[in-house]
Amino acid sequence: MARVSEDRATAVARELLEIRGWQLQHPPRGNVLWKNEYREYPHLLETLEGKAKTRKGGDAYPDFLVVTRDSIQPLIVGETKAAQADIDKAIGEACDPYGNAFEEKGFRVIAAGIAGDDKSNISIKIKKHSHQAWRDIEYRGHPIQWIPTPEEAKLLIADEDLLELQPRIPSNEILSKRGDEINRLLRECKIKDEFRPAIIGAFMLGLWQSKGLIRMEPDYILTDINVACKRAFIKAGKGELADSINVPEANQELAGKARRICHILRVLNITTLTAEHDYLGQLYEMFFRFTGGNTIGQFFTPRHITQFMVDLCEVNRDDIIVDPTCGTGGFLIAALNRMVGKEHMTHSQINGLVHEHLKGFDSDPIIASLCIANMVLRGDGTTGIIKGNCFTHKDYPDGTATVVVGNPPFPHKKTDTPADKFVDRGLEALNTRGVLAMIVPGSLLVRRDKGKWREKTLAHNSLLGVITYPSELFQPYASSTTATLILRKGMPHGPDTRSFFCRVANDGYKLRKNVRVEQLGGQLPEAIEAFRSGKSISGFCKTTVVPKNTKEWAPGAFIDFEEHSLEALRVQADFIIRGLVAFYANHAPSLYKFHRFLKSGTATVISYPEIIAKPLNQLDKRRDRIGNLFSIYYGQQELENKDGLLPGLLPVISSQGTNNGCYGFFSYDEEFANLIKPPFVTVPRTGSIGETFVQLLPCGVTSDCLLLIPTEGTDFEDLFLAASVIRLEKWRFDYGRKITPERIAHIKINRDSSIKKWIEKRYSLAQSLIKDILDKLMDEENKSVNKKKKPTGPKPELLTIEGDWREAVKKSLAKKKPPGGWPK
Repeated sequence: MARVSEDRATAVARELLEIRGWQLQHPPRGNVLWKNEYREYPHLLETLEGKAKTRKGGDAYPDFLVVTRDSIQPLIVGETKAAQADIDKAIGEACDPYGNAFEEKGFRVIAAGIAGDDKSNISIKIKKHSHQAWRDIEYRGHPIQWIPTPEEAKLLIADEDLLELQPRIPSNEILSKRGDEINRLLRECKIKDEFRPAIIGAFMLGLWQSKGLIRMEPDYILTDINVACKRAFIKAGKGELADSINVPEANQELAGKARRICHILRVLNITTLTAEHDYLGQLYEMFFRFTGGNTIGQFFTPRHITQFMVDLCEVNRDDIIVDPTCGTGGFLIAALNRMVGKEHMTHSQINGLVHEHLKGFDSDPIIASLCIANMVLRGDGTTGIIKGNCFTHKDYPDGTATVVVGNPPFPHKKTDTPADKFVDRGLEALNTRGVLAMIVPGSLLVRRDKGKWREKTLAHNSLLGVITYPSELFQPYASSTTATLILRKGMPHGPDTRSFFCRVANDGYKLRKNVRVEQLGGQLPEAIEAFRSGKSISGFCKTTVVPKNTKEWAPGAFIDFEEHSLEALRVQADFIIRGLVAFYANHAPSLYKFHRFLKSGTATVISYPEIIAKPLNQLDKRRDRIGNLFSIYYGQQELENKDGLLPGLLPVISSQGTNNGCYGFFSYDEEFANLIKPPFVTVPRTGSIGETFVQLLPCGVTSDCLLLIPTEGTDFEDLFLAASVIRLEKWRFDYGRKITPERIAHIKINRDSSIKKWIEKRYSLAQSLIKDILDKLMDEENKSVNKKKKPTGPKPELLTIEGDWREAVKKSLAKKKPPGGWPK
């Protein structure tokens, strides 16, 4: 039995190490050695020789040792005990004999004691040897209750005087893993997605309020959580919402699994920190977002975005902040963080500062309660969070706020409140010259039916800026085009008013395995600096004068086109050329039959400009612009309804983003049997917007694509360059801001001779691969013909594809050969 308890304590140690970012594998893949793994390292055995816990001689080893991967230098020496009451014994043994043994050999180490298992509370103590004694590592005068991260361990070892650490939130990967486990447990308990956020909120608040002192037996655990959770609401002065979030006590399956949920939250340090620790609020926001299924997306705006927006508004201690749709309070917390700054303030000091400065509204009692819980965990449960509709509640401010921030729910049905109504309501809360910063759907910036609203808004207010974000910002819960709209109230937008437009392509995170993780190159600090200074940077931001009757507010309409690097163009051109080869490889039999069909002369191949009544030529007179190098057309109206097409031989290009845009192979009616003469570029306007392709075969093109037909003097390589640069600029377009001839005509193409030569060589290689594919099919067909022939008689003539389509491409272009000649 004692052995089982020891194993459970060891499992807790493993969890605590993993949560703090240590790799649990054996070196060199990981950082952790357990008792039976020391013998492989002579320098560790020598250090521990004769060191026993009983001080009666003999050899003994600490329960675990955290080391560097390469040189196996000890960093943390740890001891575990199964009972929480034995924490002093655990840290004592970690320090002496083991910690002292390493110190005597010149290794500076951190001592860690862990006591408790997955069925009880957990205690952690961390010490380091400093100035001839083992001293506690603290945060704000209290011993820390977490194992140092790799970065923290290096800092502690390098600086003898460093004895203070701030708690750090675990990585998104760790939180996602724990969130997935809790989701699984709740799913096994038959708890629906929409109820999970409230249940997890109750678990977190109840455990924190009780400091983990709840009974773990199934008969009591859920009741104790609810009692503690309710006590927290009453203590915060929000008794009317005390019953809004709780755990269902009648759910026996949940009662059985609640101990594991509590354990997960314990190892994440929910029970031991005080409300003054911002860590708790961060943990609440970051961890909570992984436990709500598809419903959680409506509650959370990513923390770094809320902070970014209050920084844009330059929130200070004198501001009155209002969030009309506060959700769980992310924007209000961001404003609080900026108000407090880096000062160490007590619970009462924080309350005194912000009690009258933060106001949030939400009509859903559960969401409002989750917001209160968020505030309680940060030491500020008494702020002005109101369960009420911002459009009807009597306490909604009227012209008294200085800053309004928020992320109103995006409308999904015709009956939902549109985003512009929330913007209007936010403006009503502001005093004159107050600033509004709201996240809005991209469609609000461009939709024609919102044109009068945009014009009316600027008749009374100034457009300070619009900033768009990556489409994955709210994933894994939602993928949509979003933007922050910034307005100044009561200052009509005049002819000299300058507005800031920005496209944030990298917000500092990227999606990996359905979790957004940190990445280098985040542009949010650069966006703030440019917003404040009025900078303009091609491809990133533009500060310019905008007429108040302008048709759209989308950054893509204002930001200057950038000069794309040769490397960026090579990447895109290579993708397009590889796609051509892959298209032939995937559809070789169909394409081979199509080549044979072309050879028969049955198909009618037309020059598209000859049958279009109103060609869109010369949209830009500059020779390095798409509108001059190409005539731009819409696709064939007769192919708009693809459902009426029957299977056949003829390729149809549509708006899909794979197979070189080919929707399939069909048999046209006699009336619509015309194929468009290549070469040209196809650009989807719907579906896979901006996924451009180069078409080098006669084909049909549906009307949901644009066609770029090369004009006289346009080189073959320009097709790939045009397709590449549109791909690089496709961020300017979405379902609200469609790709049109006018919008792409002014895109600049880098026609550098070196990139053209590179495309020429790359395409030549692709051409040989395509030829090999077709030759193989010819060989197979010839063999088949030979097998059917009798042994006697003349040998059948080899089947060939005469009039190679590559030659047709060359002839349809300008008479002048490109630099270096045509690819062989």
